[in-house]
Amino acid sequence: MTLANRITILRIALIPVFAILYLQSSNYPYLKNWTLGLFAFAIFTDLLDGLAARMRDEKTPLGTFLDPLADKLLITSSFVLFAYKGEIALWIFVTVFSRDLIIVLGWTIIYILTSSPLIEPRTLGKTSTFLQMTAAVAILFPVPWEVTHWLIRLMTAITVISAIDYIWAGSKRLEPIPN
Repeated sequence: MTLANRITILRIALIPVFAILYLQSSNYPYLKNWTLGLFAFAIFTDLLDGLAARMRDEKTPLGTFLDPLADKLLITSSFVLFAYKGEIALWIFVTVFSRDLIIVLGWTIIYILTSSPLIEPRTLGKTSTFLQMTAAVAILFPVPWEVTHWLIRLMTAITVISAIDYIWAGSKRLEPIPN
């Protein structure tokens, strides 16, 4: 197993630890810094695994699948926790989750119909993921509410636009090739 894949698996393994720390931080305020630090480290591993894969020339099909999956699991778990604790409105979580569900279901349908496992990251998708992670950090860190609120609105808008972009791109892959 490559170093990049090990780093990605570490990110996935950190998710339940983050969830426990986040849920316990309301009872134990000293855990808030640990929660933010762990989340920031998990985000940092997203950069590390990409660097490791490129620098060591270790891009693998497993890594191509696991890396976006790890991002989706981290983001989904954090936003479900934020909704549960009332940090964000439930509809914001539903928007973020729905986009990821659309991507996973769309990829599955395309794979079934075309036998192509190719996953193509989109610029809007990367932007959406970046804004979702940034919004999560803003929620975890004592950022002024006005800034966090603005960031959440921007993140939600880009998330919706990104979902539409993925639907459009996926539909293009399913169009028949002219003879």
